[in-house]
Amino acid sequence: MINISTAPVKKLLGLAIRSEIDSNKIYSDLANRVTNPLLREKLHLLAFEENKHKIALETLHKSLFKEDEISIPEKTDESLLPSIHYTPSSSLVDFLYQAMEAEKSAENFYLNLSRRVEKDQRKILEYLSHVEHSHYMMLKSEYTLAQDFEDYAEKDIDKVIT
Repeated sequence: MINISTAPVKKLLGLAIRSEIDSNKIYSDLANRVTNPLLREKLHLLAFEENKHKIALETLHKSLFKEDEISIPEKTDESLLPSIHYTPSSSLVDFLYQAMEAEKSAENFYLNLSRRVEKDQRKILEYLSHVEHSHYMMLKSEYTLAQDFEDYAEKDIDKVIT
């Protein structure tokens, strides 16, 4: 288990980039599986934003470590940045719950990491923390809908409510 307050910032950025890559893929994969167009668009938006986070983190790495190559691990540290684990038979409710927890962890991770860098670099990490919170809130609303409407992922909104 990695301690965010003592681990090298360079290593933590690599873990964060891995997490953003994985999140982008997971949101994209699920977006391609659901038929509810509104949910699909929200998942595509999340995937898009996770990719933008990856780019921002790469830029931050370059500003901190100049020409040093980014070391991106094959997987994240689940205690810091938990992954979403699902199978084709996983329920949407389970997926959304895991995604909410992952976004909450990312929010805390970026906020804590921001305390380890200088003021100029701190702003990007604080921004990422805020955006991860907005992801959590979006997922929370989808989670509530999925709990209330069993076939939410498979229906267009007009068919869910009729």
